[in-house]
Amino acid sequence: MAISGKTTVTASQIEKYFKAKGATYPAYYAETDAPTLEKFCQIYVEEANAEGINGAIAFTQAMKETAWLKFGGDVKIEQNNFAGLGTTGGGVAGASFTTVREGIRAQIQHLKAYGSKDALKNECVDPRFSLVTRGSAPYVEWLGQKENPNGYGWATSEGYGIDIEKMVKNLQTY
Repeated sequence: MAISGKTTVTASQIEKYFKAKGATYPAYYAETDAPTLEKFCQIYVEEANAEGINGAIAFTQAMKETAWLKFGGDVKIEQNNFAGLGTTGGGVAGASFTTVREGIRAQIQHLKAYGSKDALKNECVDPRFSLVTRGSAPYVEWLGQKENPNGYGWATSEGYGIDIEKMVKNLQTY
């Protein structure tokens, strides 16, 4: 499944998928630029479409990385870091972003770095964009380093991209 391309779902589908998984939208976001789940999902679609990335991939990756917005790992909710950008484990918190939209934009830009060699449309807010070998993981399955024939990828865990692809296929049924 290509990372680049049109978003294959609507914000409404994303919202239904989130709720169907029994997830709860955190009250923390009430005073942010994404005060509702509907707005949060809409930001994913807008930012993904702006960069030519499949927003279904970006959203499901965020749910995998944050345990459905529960966080609980090295990244804290107030960092607006939905994909663990800059975390390496062992308490390393990673990058922080001032708004929800900026955090989502950074994640999508990072996906674009892996999935494409095309220039960014928006100003780069991803602090790790330049560290990626551009176009090294054009398919979501290749985001896992173990599954990437070139050894590149977003994560070292086995099946990382394959898990996201399964989540996307499930999301597309809503």
